[in-house]
Amino acid sequence: MDLGDFPLDSISLPAAVFRWEAGEHVHVNAAFRALMEDRLGSDKAPLFEDLDALLGGQLQDFNPESGDSIIQEIKIGRKRHSFELTVGLIARGETNAVLLLGVDKSDVVKAEAKLSSYVGIIEENNRELQRLANTDPLTEAANRRALFNRFEELVKQASDFHCTVSILDIDHFKRYNDEYGHDFGDFVLKTFAQQVRVQLADKTIFARIGGEEFCVVDYSGGAEMAREKLQGALDAVRDLQLDTPKTESVNITFSAGVAEYGRDGHTLDDLLKNADRALYYAKANGRSCVIPYSAELFEKRDTTLIARVDNLKSRE
Repeated sequence: MDLGDFPLDSISLPAAVFRWEAGEHVHVNAAFRALMEDRLGSDKAPLFEDLDALLGGQLQDFNPESGDSIIQEIKIGRKRHSFELTVGLIARGETNAVLLLGVDKSDVVKAEAKLSSYVGIIEENNRELQRLANTDPLTEAANRRALFNRFEELVKQASDFHCTVSILDIDHFKRYNDEYGHDFGDFVLKTFAQQVRVQLADKTIFARIGGEEFCVVDYSGGAEMAREKLQGALDAVRDLQLDTPKTESVNITFSAGVAEYGRDGHTLDDLLKNADRALYYAKANGRSCVIPYSAELFEKRDTTLIARVDNLKSRE
């Protein structure tokens, strides 16, 4: 077969035919010569080596029978174009003869790059929306929905799951709002959340569940260790001196009730309910303390204490 007779000029895409061997002449149409003009000029007949140089040396290790394509960036004038060149076998023999067709993928590559950029922006926006949907905007703690979702995930992930669930309530918070204004109240909430978060273990969910109430789900170890961390958080918060809009400064404390998974309930609702009971006993016992829930607290039927708890609930 005389490759020079191949009807290349009837092909609008850049096209070349040649035998796959060093030193062989490469027959090209006008569109393909335009790709090689910077290297060859307008008259020189290209060789296999010229084509290989144009394609970045890829022909040396390329198998023309593989069915793969060659991707190469080619400079035409001042612009760079991304070409995909398909190799088709047109004659077999001691030296294979091939047809090389080039497609300028530059617009597609640019579109794909823009699409990838847009997808990245959309994904980032979706992550931010997800974060906002699960985060308390004032304190940046998890919100109630995130708390329940994460708790359910943890329970499903481990058959031997164990944790403590605590409710923390800032003592006398209403006084801060009444005496110093809501901006100062917000400042107290943010400062409280920052200080408590620092004291907690890595394996912890920290969430604001309403007003001045926060929840801590600690699944890092035993119940005693979780209570010690809460006590450490209480000590750290107690040491703070917050400047008020007036001349004086104030310190803040919190009361906490703790319920243990398994012993005090298996659902988050039950654990929160029992932690809330222990919390009100903590408030009735003078506040600024951490009290674990136990059924004995209610079995004792301490009517005086229960009356004080009921009184607190009616006022808060």
